[in-house]
Amino acid sequence: MRNELLNHLQLDDLKGEAHELAETIGMDAFRRLVDVYGGTGRVYIPQADTLLIPIRDRLIREEYNGYNVYELCKKWDLGESMVRTIIRDKIRELRQAPIDGQVSLFDVPETE
Repeated sequence: MRNELLNHLQLDDLKGEAHELAETIGMDAFRRLVDVYGGTGRVYIPQADTLLIPIRDRLIREEYNGYNVYELCKKWDLGESMVRTIIRDKIRELRQAPIDGQVSLFDVPETE
C-alpha cells in the first residue's frame, strides 16, 4: 500500500528540503530514496570536494614528470608538501625505473 501511495506523490505535494531534493534528483529517484532510506537517518551526502580528492590526486600523479612540482602546486592551488605527499609513490617509481638504454646486472645475454 505504501509503495502504491508513493507512486502518487507529486512535486507539488512536497515542501522545503524535500521539495528541493526531489526537484534536484527527479521524482522517480526521490520516491526510491524515500522508500529505501526514509526515516532511517542512514543517508549521508558527502561534499563534492571530498569526493573529488582522489580524482585530483590521480590527475596530479599523471601530470607529474619528475620536474614539475612547482607547476603542479600553482595549477592545483596546493602547497609543496601536499603535492609531494600525493606524488610520493610516483617519485619512488621514477627513481627505481631504469634509465633508457641502461642494462641491468641481472640481464643475462642469450647464448647459442
